[in-house]
Amino acid sequence: MNIHEKRLHDLQCLLKKEKLDAIVLSRPLEQVFFTGFRMDGMVMLVSRSSAWAFMPKMLLDQFKSKVSFFSAAAPESLLEAVILKMRDGKFKKTIFEPETETYLRGRFWRKKGLSEFRGLTAGLRLVKEGEEISILRQSCRIAAKAFGIIKPRIKTGRTEVSVSRELEDIMQAMGARGPSFSLIVGFGPDSALPHHDTSARPLGANEAVLLDFGCVYNGYCSDITRTYFHGKPDKEFKKIYSIVEAAQKAGVKKVRAGVKAAEVDKACRDYISDAGFGQYFIHGTGHGVGLEIHEAPTLNTKSRDTLRAGMAVTVEPGIYLPGKFGVRIEDSVLVKKGGCEILTK
Repeated sequence: MNIHEKRLHDLQCLLKKEKLDAIVLSRPLEQVFFTGFRMDGMVMLVSRSSAWAFMPKMLLDQFKSKVSFFSAAAPESLLEAVILKMRDGKFKKTIFEPETETYLRGRFWRKKGLSEFRGLTAGLRLVKEGEEISILRQSCRIAAKAFGIIKPRIKTGRTEVSVSRELEDIMQAMGARGPSFSLIVGFGPDSALPHHDTSARPLGANEAVLLDFGCVYNGYCSDITRTYFHGKPDKEFKKIYSIVEAAQKAGVKKVRAGVKAAEVDKACRDYISDAGFGQYFIHGTGHGVGLEIHEAPTLNTKSRDTLRAGMAVTVEPGIYLPGKFGVRIEDSVLVKKGGCEILTK
């Protein structure tokens, strides 16, 4: 049984546990997770004991050559084929996940009698295993190495967008498919905006530089943030940087299996608050990362998640001084029984 068959089996066990008959999956992300087949245009139906994939005829032979544990067909209407199979199998309690469907597709499923059920497949993606971990390591390794290459090339007068574009090129040259999100490059006061929209602003002679970036490698995302000062840093920047650096280390040190995710956030937040800058830490400490750049679990004050070995999460505290600069330090880490492995180093 390969990893994709195992995941399918786990999904079928979940259906039984939740007393559901079947689930419809039409987003490519879930389809890749359960089949390993990377191609748009499929719709899948998974019951407690069987699985079907409906697709355009041009994909059929390719799918069959790679995936033996799904029954595959190329009907004229993919959606109607799902409904017919659902009725033939008497799958009365068939669900779809609204967070993975378009509005129109969701409305179609509801009209056909399917029910909404959130988070079923996402729960299976919480813990990474086997090849997933090695792929995730490589994705993070590429991003970390890219920073070492781009940093000495960031000179006075370069624009944020030119750095962003070159950073993407560097990561792709090392094997990445592309960026895992719209890269954030902020110079000077732009670095004080956590979700700054990278612009044509040029870098000044003595300014903070913040790079928040990542790549997609073999389907898996990396996420890393690095901040430094271009020129001679003043006392204020040095102070803020040292506080964030220590807070981030405190958060990373807290990460291990069995720890509440909110406790990681608290470790970072308490350090920054005790230093007198709590009001300037204006976002959560982290999030899960994998096939999506933002996955469960969440690491913030309201999180009810507990970390488990095999989860991949970010730890990214920050302090943002409006109109001046911001400092954020972020690493992607792999949760382990007795601690964590920093992936972005």
